[in-house]
Amino acid sequence: MNFTGPLSLGIWTYFAIGAAALAVGAYIIKMRRRRFEVPFVQLWKRVLEQKDATTLWKQLKRLISLLLMLLILGLILFAALDPTLGVTGRAARSVVILIDSSGSMKTLDGDEAGKKSRMDIAKEKADTLIDSMGGGDVAMIMKVDGQATPLSRFTNDKAMLHKLIHGDGVKRKEKNLLLDGIDASDTPADLSRALGAAADALRDRKNPLIVLISDGAFPETQLGLVSWEKPKPGDSTPVKNLAAVDLSGIDVRYMPVGKRGDNVGIVAFNVRRYIANKAAYEVFIEIQNFGQEPAKRTLNLQNGDTPVDTRTIELAPGQRVRHIYEKLPASEDNELRAALKPLVGPDGRIVKNGSDAFALDDIAYALLPARKKQKVLMVTEDNLFLEGALLVYDNVDPTKISPAEYNAKPQLADGMDVVIFDDFTPEVMPPPPASLLYFHPTGDKSPIPVRGQLSNPRITEIDEEHPVMRWVTMSDVYTDKSNVFVVDPRRGESTIAFSVRDPIIAAKRDGKRKILAFGFSLPAANRESATDLPMRVAFPMLLVNTLDWFAGDQADLLTTYPTGQRQRIPLDGVVGASDAEVAGPDGTITHTPVIDGLATFYGSRVGFYKVAAKTTDGKVMAQIKLAANLASVSESDIAPSTSLTLGGKKLQAPEAFALTPTQKLWWYFVLLAIALIVTEWITYHRRITV
Repeated sequence: MNFTGPLSLGIWTYFAIGAAALAVGAYIIKMRRRRFEVPFVQLWKRVLEQKDATTLWKQLKRLISLLLMLLILGLILFAALDPTLGVTGRAARSVVILIDSSGSMKTLDGDEAGKKSRMDIAKEKADTLIDSMGGGDVAMIMKVDGQATPLSRFTNDKAMLHKLIHGDGVKRKEKNLLLDGIDASDTPADLSRALGAAADALRDRKNPLIVLISDGAFPETQLGLVSWEKPKPGDSTPVKNLAAVDLSGIDVRYMPVGKRGDNVGIVAFNVRRYIANKAAYEVFIEIQNFGQEPAKRTLNLQNGDTPVDTRTIELAPGQRVRHIYEKLPASEDNELRAALKPLVGPDGRIVKNGSDAFALDDIAYALLPARKKQKVLMVTEDNLFLEGALLVYDNVDPTKISPAEYNAKPQLADGMDVVIFDDFTPEVMPPPPASLLYFHPTGDKSPIPVRGQLSNPRITEIDEEHPVMRWVTMSDVYTDKSNVFVVDPRRGESTIAFSVRDPIIAAKRDGKRKILAFGFSLPAANRESATDLPMRVAFPMLLVNTLDWFAGDQADLLTTYPTGQRQRIPLDGVVGASDAEVAGPDGTITHTPVIDGLATFYGSRVGFYKVAAKTTDGKVMAQIKLAANLASVSESDIAPSTSLTLGGKKLQAPEAFALTPTQKLWWYFVLLAIALIVTEWITYHRRITV
């Protein structure tokens, strides 16, 4: 007899002891004298004296009732262990069934009509494998895509295993893998992670077996990260790869699916703006023919609902082509789509080799943040260095006024996107959402408190992760003196540059706008202090980065990520948020942690995502839109592998399971417990056990 229940014997023992203690305690509390109603007290004096019974039988009656209750409890607990006869055969296996649910499993080549996918065939093979299991075999189902997701514990309940694979047929708004079955995702498969999880689950189990059901679309690097031999104690041979999965002592088998290998897919799609002209952008598209025959397709590029370009492309077998669209004008819509469509002949039919069975990589997405010219107001006394640096930036509309004019009429800053205060700290700040750039702010009106002044500071450290400091080096900048700021992260402030430990350049997020403050002055006429920063190439780049940061446009390759990979996404201006809300392409809402202003992003479907950090009352603190594409050469190469070599070892098909007759015993114990409950009820009410 063996026990295949969900609880180990150790945990079951704790439950049994606790349940027995509760039962005995409840019995003691329940035990009390029976109530008698009598017409005359004197006639029933012996009853009122409540004398204990002294005969052995009356004591045993109460003891028998307690033992009967404990026996019923013991039978129920024993049934929970799922006792089974016939599972101790030596040939019984513990098997982990790895079902590949990566993007390539969406290929429609499961039947001649092209109605069934590889995923459908993989499920059928998994069903056949489960049905062939002997009574002593136990199995675990694991879904393999960009992550390794175990869907069950080890069990020999075949009906439950089938339900995990196919679902229960009930449609739900929210995805529940345990009930909705296994569907192919839009990510590449992480075989190494899946093998590692399966090996850990099988460790210390007898006759361990891994069965991989897949089309074999894995990169060679993953197929090589396997170790079949465990290093012996004292072996001086160096370990070749610490990342290799230890499969020593585990039998691994392979069940292939798939037939066709012809496919043309988009393997790269990126967009970037020009640094000098933010009103224009260029698009890069890379397409590859993975088939053995020449192929023809129609390539469409559109911005929102506006067509940008349509062209016919022809590719030789294995050919990869690149298309670059230069100097495309920006529009109000920022969603870009590239799509491969079947080539249709004059007769309206698809031409030969004009389509394929894998549609996932026929469309790709990218984002171009909406961009307009920034209105920049300079409050300065004729600073040619500042004015000249802004001239290299085509995407600004500059205006200049003097400090006296601003003090007389602060309303001049209304409607501006950016206001630059050059060696001037106003009494009245421009209203949000205008972003502010200060050079040498002073007094109590400084946007970031000033705690003193530093002579001859040297910039010893900069925050290279901050967008303002992209491609900027300031270690050789000379400054004769600078204010030192008091930076408090709780106010949304951060230090951009240090002089040893003193912050001399700081940034701040103030509600819906951003503020950047330099502790030193720019050189100008009649100024006692200055810096040589404007004499260096870093200065115009610093201004461009600052204006881009103010506009929320810091990236050149913009917000396009591959599915199946975890990315750290900056959420600008987030202070105090610990998680963010992610809205997927299908409308599914999930949550992701936010650490140090970076949100973890994982795209499981191709399309557009929205990541938003919100306050406790639901207000959006920061939001970013992202695009996710398959962008995987190994997944687009859908040619199935009839055989698979893992770590230099060719995997064979799984052997037939050994038949082991079994008999479930738990329901016998449940029936016995029910019979005892009926017996106890009858004896209690007939006053036999009381």
